[in-house]
Amino acid sequence: MPSQPTEEISAPPESPGEAAPEQPQAGGRRTQLKIVRESVQSLSKEVGKLRQSSEASAKRMESHLASLRKELAAHTRSKDLGEHIKSHRADTKRLEKQMATLRKDLASFQSQMAKEAAKTKAREEAAFARFTAKVKAEKPKKHPKPSKKKR
Repeated sequence: MPSQPTEEISAPPESPGEAAPEQPQAGGRRTQLKIVRESVQSLSKEVGKLRQSSEASAKRMESHLASLRKELAAHTRSKDLGEHIKSHRADTKRLEKQMATLRKDLASFQSQMAKEAAKTKAREEAAFARFTAKVKAEKPKKHPKPSKKKR
């Protein structure tokens, strides 16, 4: 995750004789906004990649679970159980344990993905809140218009 550099926007000069350049402040705000946008984009890309990988993992786990179910069903339908009853029971228990483990792994993986998504969203919202607070706090002071001299 890219780190955000902190930038200090220089305060306008205190003496009334000096002209306050508007470009550095506006450029500083633009830079801050650009940094926030880049951070949000990178976080969005990371969340997208995380979702894709989680969906792929879930599909793999579900296909493995389906194959285990087919295998279990094949053992259940077997007509030759009289000869292989011991091996059948052992295989059935093994398959049931594998299915339970896969279900548990899938549930924990989905829970982890939800937590990661919530953390990412919280980070995005916090970064945006900090940025908006800085922008609101650093409003440029209005300079009085020069008065017209009467001749």
